[in-house]
Amino acid sequence: MKLTRESLQNRLVFLGTAGARYVAFGFMRQAGGLYWNFGGYNLHVDPGPGAFVHAHRKGIEPFWTDAVLLTHRHLDHCADVNHILEAMTLGGKRKKGKLLCPSDAVNQDPVVLEYTRQNIEETILIEEKKELMLFENLKLTFPVRHVHGVETYGVIFNWNGKHFGYLTDTKFFPELLEAYSPAKDLLIINTTLYSPNPKIDHLSAKDAKEIIAFVKPTLAVLTHFGKTMLSAKPWEVAASIEKETGVKTLAAYDNMIIDLNILEVVRQRR
Repeated sequence: MKLTRESLQNRLVFLGTAGARYVAFGFMRQAGGLYWNFGGYNLHVDPGPGAFVHAHRKGIEPFWTDAVLLTHRHLDHCADVNHILEAMTLGGKRKKGKLLCPSDAVNQDPVVLEYTRQNIEETILIEEKKELMLFENLKLTFPVRHVHGVETYGVIFNWNGKHFGYLTDTKFFPELLEAYSPAKDLLIINTTLYSPNPKIDHLSAKDAKEIIAFVKPTLAVLTHFGKTMLSAKPWEVAASIEKETGVKTLAAYDNMIIDLNILEVVRQRR
């Protein structure tokens, strides 16, 4: 199913569900990030390797994009950011759009080229507890800095009275529970590991279950899977979490679409 401007309205597209290096760079799953449409405003979050191509194949033209958000500078989250910004501005012919990112994505050893940043309207540095109005009726909050080796932030969207959370890469720490508790409608959790591993700064299925049980959103979605999660069959892990928490829980798949008005997966024609 190829999307149009009309069919993209108020929808979230999973342009990738790959987590960590083996799955993302081994082409086991796509790593194109999350593409959100809020009442016509298009936000591309974490455009990893292949994002430019995956978006186009899905019918999403990169020049539709109004803003790009990087939760952190790891390549599986930002490898295509310069392609997306270049396309968004038509190669600099049209000064347009915003980039939201941590400071280390644009300062020393930047992952976003100065050349592409010169062609956009604004670069906004994100930090813990920062709040901003990105668009009418669209407020973003970055509740807490994550534990992930580089400067990393998840985000909570407040849109038309609904609250959607994207809990990006991090080691589990107790403050995550309260930090993401406002995400009562939709909570997306990067669940890279099946079993906890204290040496790796990623969440496990056990961690995701604890967070979901605490926040109790209307819908929880697991994504950003590593090899152990793929081996465990993410859909079965999600079903188990749903049974134990009573919260509707899905395992995302590549190109899955969620209708943000009703929080249901959109059936797609081939």
